[in-house]
Amino acid sequence: MSSVLERALVTLGFKEPEWVPVILFPEWDFLADLYGVPLKKLLDDPMLQIEAGDKMRERFPEAFIATSVWVPYAHASGFGCVLSDPEDEIPGVKEVVVKSLEDIDSLEIPDPHSDGLMPKYIEYLEIQQKVKGSVGTGDFGPVELACEIMGFTNFLKLISQNSEYAHKLLDITVKSCVNWFNTLIDTIGGSAMFVLVSDHTTGFLRAKHCAEFFTPYLKKFLDSIRSKVSIILYHNENYAAHVLDQIAQMEINIFHCGEIGDLETAKKATYGKYTLMGNIHPRDVMLRGTPQLVEKNCKEVIQKLGPGGGFILSTGGGVSRNIPLRHVDILIECAKKYGKSPIQTT
Repeated sequence: MSSVLERALVTLGFKEPEWVPVILFPEWDFLADLYGVPLKKLLDDPMLQIEAGDKMRERFPEAFIATSVWVPYAHASGFGCVLSDPEDEIPGVKEVVVKSLEDIDSLEIPDPHSDGLMPKYIEYLEIQQKVKGSVGTGDFGPVELACEIMGFTNFLKLISQNSEYAHKLLDITVKSCVNWFNTLIDTIGGSAMFVLVSDHTTGFLRAKHCAEFFTPYLKKFLDSIRSKVSIILYHNENYAAHVLDQIAQMEINIFHCGEIGDLETAKKATYGKYTLMGNIHPRDVMLRGTPQLVEKNCKEVIQKLGPGGGFILSTGGGVSRNIPLRHVDILIECAKKYGKSPIQTT
């Protein structure tokens, strides 16, 4: 039987593998609960993060578990953003650093080795590299980074009220992301099998705004790291049906997607350009649904997106806290049951 990575490479070549591969991104609160440690303790200890990822792999051996080590919002903290410090939630940006146009004028690109929590993230990666090696890394992309350091609402206002400064801010975040991701990749040996780029801002923008303020900046950033990366995985569970063609311009390999509209239309629009990965709803199906609903949705997604390859089964976002383990088992079982080649469409 072929491995999940072998099957993933087949489907990336737009051919049907032996059966549809499954890749899962567990959220950190899910991992903390699975491993039986407080979330805050997990986030503060890279060895616990590594062990929790291994626990996930032991529990779901037939899926590829995409975990690494992570320091939440390290990049935003490097710019000077103040982060929250909750006991049992993933931290976020508590206070933005860009509050005026003058702040954009004076904004400086942070040094990954000295600013904010960026050195801590590098330290975590160094520990992982020493303990077991790394096949990939990742973080937020340049447009989401702009939203983090300015605030989502304020950045969206900036786009409509002062496009010149919106472009100026994005030029800065692109340069910073290029520097940051290159540093992360160099920390794990100078190349990466996978790089995850997370940027959800398409769901807040019309297609014409994405064409000006999103797609060209993602592509410029990705072009600057492409030579060091084998597989670029773009993650965005926000609405993206209106920009599937633009995502192709970014020249990614995998789109880990959530809301992409009609599945058959999405398949036709993306086939041969990039592989779709998803898109079982983490909340409405995986968390709140019945086992029967999980199977029904998995079957439908496989039958509509799986034929001909170019598809990986996953949740439409991360595997989040309180999702029943049995529902994850069902998702994997469905990949074998309904995703066996040749995939039946009825």
